Amino acid sequence: MINDTIAAISTPLGPGGIGIVRISGSGAFSIMKKLFVRGKYGEIGKPSHELRLSSHFVYYGHLIDPKTDTIIDEILAIFMKAPKSFTREDVVEFHSHSGFVVLDRILSVIVDNGAVLAGPGEFTKRAFLNGRIDLTQAEAVIELINAPCETAVQLASCQVAGGLRDVLDGVSGSITSLVAKCESSIEFYEGSELDHENDLRNIQRTLRQSILPNLSTLIQRQKDTAIFKEGVLLAIAGAPNVGKSSLLNRLVEKETAIVSEVPGTTRDVVREYFSINGVPVVICDTAGIHDTNDPIERIGIKKARDHFHQADLVLLVLEATRKLNDFEEKLVQELGNLKTIVVINKDDLAEDDMDLSNQKQIAGMPHIRVSAKIGTGISELKGLIFKDLVSSKSVFSQEHVTPNLRQRKILEKIVQAIERCLLAIDSHPSPDVVSEMLNNVLLLLADVSGKRNKEDLYDHIFSQFCVGK
Repeated sequence: MINDTIAAISTPLGPGGIGIVRISGSGAFSIMKKLFVRGKYGEIGKPSHELRLSSHFVYYGHLIDPKTDTIIDEILAIFMKAPKSFTREDVVEFHSHSGFVVLDRILSVIVDNGAVLAGPGEFTKRAFLNGRIDLTQAEAVIELINAPCETAVQLASCQVAGGLRDVLDGVSGSITSLVAKCESSIEFYEGSELDHENDLRNIQRTLRQSILPNLSTLIQRQKDTAIFKEGVLLAIAGAPNVGKSSLLNRLVEKETAIVSEVPGTTRDVVREYFSINGVPVVICDTAGIHDTNDPIERIGIKKARDHFHQADLVLLVLEATRKLNDFEEKLVQELGNLKTIVVINKDDLAEDDMDLSNQKQIAGMPHIRVSAKIGTGISELKGLIFKDLVSSKSVFSQEHVTPNLRQRKILEKIVQAIERCLLAIDSHPSPDVVSEMLNNVLLLLADVSGKRNKEDLYDHIFSQFCVGK
């Protein structure tokens, strides 16, 4: 219930320098007065119900268990009076030493004195319900927390600041003005078909030349930046003993996969995480592809093939020391329909007259010579991977507004609704029909920002948060 005073631990549990317990609600300050004593150690008195603290100041003191008059911890306390707080309610924070026991004791004594435990995302949900942020900003908070790379952090930060909200408020204002024109046309130009048609053509022009391009740009930015938020899947393919595991270790810059001269060492999929120019990457080393009667190896090879088809990009590893064998030629054909980069490994061991890149089987595929053993060509390979992943993406600024997937889907519905409205205007409808269609667009815009009350949607979004945020 939003009328309850809620409390939660807002920092990760475990030993650390600082732990924070947050309280929000009308009872936050009264709980603080019951538990907090200002002053240095050795000068402790009982908590005072007449405690006078200024909002947004940091106070040093001790947290007391009023049942036993014992000190729980030496702390810093902050009181933030409504509405100048994250939730727009009275908020209290106790900054203590971090540890399982001390934070649990602090939270327990707060609950004993009138608070209830907060649910996942409940502080942010209250900020939304109390009008401090809209739904796009609330979603950006969880994206900021879960951001897998620096670029994703910067994209989410723009949203937390209200970037998408401001853009959509502008679109909503423009649509509202068009609705007003329709209503004005109905009210003041009744019976004049020419006036009606002129008004509708002006509305059509605004929709087509201004509003639709802005919405289409937002939709495209979501598609272009999705890789920075969601990451990409990279799969390493190749025959046994061509250096796939060595390549994975070199790309992630640590010893993850077992490297052995014995063919078939990797029998299952090995996953690791790294980033290339801000793009988060999940890379999979798979079993060597070859003909075998070993049932365990055959399972590993089937898993490998499954990963090839799931991957955003496949790195096909070949040996620079020899020509392709018959099985590798078939593998090149198999991967030909997938996005693939040919990595010609063991370049440090290749003879001068050996150049696989001239072989017709791979001549038309992106390829690069590397040595996973000594590291030559690895930086160039990373550059080639990045270029391949973002080649279809438009150039964007990290400060640009970028919707998430939920928001993009609604924006696509809005574009479709506007396109239907444009077709309707071509059919010469009355202004009241256009007005109704534009009002439907306004309702869809309200779904993006959360201005329409949809409790199930809100519960789903805020359930993704950690407790204490």
